[in-house]
Amino acid sequence: MKKKICIIFSILIFVLLFSACKKEENNEDNKNNDPEVVEEDEHIYFTVTDAIMVAENAGSDGTSERKYVKGTVKSISNALYGEMYITDGENDLYIYGLYSSDGSLKYSEMEDRPYSGDVVYIEGILKTYNGKPEMGAAWLVKFESNQANLNFDDYQSMKIDAARASADGTKLIVEGTVAYITYANGMNPNGIYLVDDSGSIYVYGLELAGRVKIGQSVKVAATRTSYILESEQNQAKLLGYQGSIQLQDAHFISASTDTKEFDKNWIKESSVKKIIETPLSDNITTDIFKVKAVIKESVGVGFTNYYIDDLDGITGSYVYSLCNGADYAYLKEFDGKVCDVYLSALNCKSNKAGAIYRFVPILVEEAKDFSLSDEEICDFVLEYYAAKQFLKVYNSDPAKELGQSFSNEYIKAENVQVEYQVINSNLVEFKNENDQQVMHISKGNEKVQIKMSASYNNAKKDLVIDINIDFKDIPTTISIKDAIDSEDGTEVTLRGIVMSGTVNQTGFYLNDGTGIIAVLTDSATIKTIALGNDIVIKGTKNHKTNNPNTMVGQIYVENASLVLNLLGDNTYSDDTFITDLSFDQVLEKLSDLMIDQTTNVYVCNCYINKVEGTHSTNYYLAKEKDGKDIYLYAGSGSQYSIFDELLGKEVSVTFAFVNWNSKSPYRACIISATDGETIILNNYNFR
Repeated sequence: MKKKICIIFSILIFVLLFSACKKEENNEDNKNNDPEVVEEDEHIYFTVTDAIMVAENAGSDGTSERKYVKGTVKSISNALYGEMYITDGENDLYIYGLYSSDGSLKYSEMEDRPYSGDVVYIEGILKTYNGKPEMGAAWLVKFESNQANLNFDDYQSMKIDAARASADGTKLIVEGTVAYITYANGMNPNGIYLVDDSGSIYVYGLELAGRVKIGQSVKVAATRTSYILESEQNQAKLLGYQGSIQLQDAHFISASTDTKEFDKNWIKESSVKKIIETPLSDNITTDIFKVKAVIKESVGVGFTNYYIDDLDGITGSYVYSLCNGADYAYLKEFDGKVCDVYLSALNCKSNKAGAIYRFVPILVEEAKDFSLSDEEICDFVLEYYAAKQFLKVYNSDPAKELGQSFSNEYIKAENVQVEYQVINSNLVEFKNENDQQVMHISKGNEKVQIKMSASYNNAKKDLVIDINIDFKDIPTTISIKDAIDSEDGTEVTLRGIVMSGTVNQTGFYLNDGTGIIAVLTDSATIKTIALGNDIVIKGTKNHKTNNPNTMVGQIYVENASLVLNLLGDNTYSDDTFITDLSFDQVLEKLSDLMIDQTTNVYVCNCYINKVEGTHSTNYYLAKEKDGKDIYLYAGSGSQYSIFDELLGKEVSVTFAFVNWNSKSPYRACIISATDGETIILNNYNFR
């Protein structure tokens, strides 16, 4: 018995020794293949590099158990949900979102959360999504802040007004109150307006915006820059726009626990009109002004636009939104109301059409007790209505009817009377024609002063403006037909009648009886002409096409400048319009893109149909109600909303084919439409 026990015991010893040796051998063989891990607390953490390997091995199904990973936060792309990349210095791992240690709180709800540079210890399922490794819905175990390791020796502290005036690339530290937070897609905070007692500036940074609240005093280190969207840089340079004054590469230093209102003592009172008319050379971007303004809401399909207009209800611009207007939903309660607005131009959109400031309303309050004195009403009417009737330069007799009475619901004024007087010239005369005040100008060349007098109740105010009379000989021109037939790149001088706007393009159709052609120019030129004007323009005839071997494209005149405006409200010729084809026959013209159709105008009976989708509204011409035979080229459905009163009726439509974006088949642009009683002209660009 003892002998058996000894034999069994010997066998067990052998097995144990063999197993130990085998285990040691396996460990030696695999120590270069197993994922590297870090023991921390009760968990074992993969490095980022090895976590990527585990994720790739697990594939789209993911690991069967939650894994632990240690890494340094490289960047955060969503401050709401904590989407981020973490790194180990060699490789980066995408984290779909970061939650609290029990998964109950999303990143933005955590009282204490990690930021770029911090070391994080996280757990979650490692997997691949579309072939790329990631950790989905990670839970934060703990993190080590890197805040104390930031070195600000290269930064200099300064007030915000000094920061604004500093050169691009200056590294600086500023402290101020958070006056506003801006948002990117998905209502993700992406920047803040910072205000002290000297000025305001915009600070771009997703992480910074995600960790502060409005009213907090915040200290940041950042770099001064003049930001321009890359696709707009060439046009901005041509226009003289220097870029949005802001700070980037922002590092959070500290923030107060309490909140307060931002300092308003330094803010100047202005008007929307003055802001819009500020020269681009005077860079006012991200500065704040106090204005009286009218808020207007415009609801589209899948988006809402908000406009901030001056008290004339016309002069204004739109609120800059990356969230289809959702970030400005609070403005809805102010729709149609006069408000006190602390207003900033965040940036200036720059393209071939020109430059336009885009607004951010920092603070809005209804001006419930707003009123103007009778004298102020007179001044307002003179500046916003009477003076705007005059051009700076006249090349011919305008025969223009001038308003003699003006009303405005926002300033609560009715029938403000205006009279006109010539001070120093015999070339200008105001005549009473059929109870209308009509301005006539005789041929000549001189500067003339016009005196306008506004009367309201017992108040009377005057305003004197200068106009220039500069009658010129009409230059030699060629016909539009000859321009159409000319070689691309030919400089052409054309005379014709401004017929209609070019939808979604800054320009108009010009007609001289021999043909029509689209003319593209800038918004400044558009402001000096009107539908029906007899004008002379100079530009370059060209084709707009991506592939001349498969499509003619759009024939047009580009970079047009106004040589002469002979004014008038003239009726354009329809001599070249094609009127003898049925709608079905016109449809046949759509498909062959090697035959130019963009210089033809068709007139036929059809329907104008409006089709609303989930995110957009489109307009069509069709032979049947609700049909979609010919798509109307537009940037948004609202550009054709002027024709809504003709929807559902068979109408006579005058239109041209267009091919601005080199697509097949041709699209269309309405020039006018009528139901036999109402004639609607396409006044896009001239509204």
